[in-house]
Amino acid sequence: MINEYVQKIMRNGITNFAEQLEKPTSDIQILILWDEENQQVKYKKMIRNSESVFVNFNEILNVKFDLLNREMMCNNFIHNTLKKYAKEFSCDMSNLFVIIYLLEDEEKDIRLYLYRNSDAIKEIELEEILSS
Repeated sequence: MINEYVQKIMRNGITNFAEQLEKPTSDIQILILWDEENQQVKYKKMIRNSESVFVNFNEILNVKFDLLNREMMCNNFIHNTLKKYAKEFSCDMSNLFVIIYLLEDEEKDIRLYLYRNSDAIKEIELEEILSS
């Protein structure tokens, strides 16, 4: 149930950004990173052939206020996942990134990929994040 809920948040975020920018969903990605200085999860909206832009979680949700506090729930899972992979790959959490995207032909299929700096490491399943 939580898996489907989080997938819906990610899918809606990408879809909403695509609609706002009048771009196909395949041109939009969400990057998740750890901000070491502020000790928090941060998000970037990435657009093909454009500069990435920091966004807050409410912008991903496309709401003014997150009354259900979905950000806190997701941030806990993300923090634990980045911490786990930092230990596994012997690096700082700030060197890891997760890219969320939709496949071109399957708009309902959310994909997540783990990067260390600019090196693609592996595709990860949402269950891995939610079980951390």
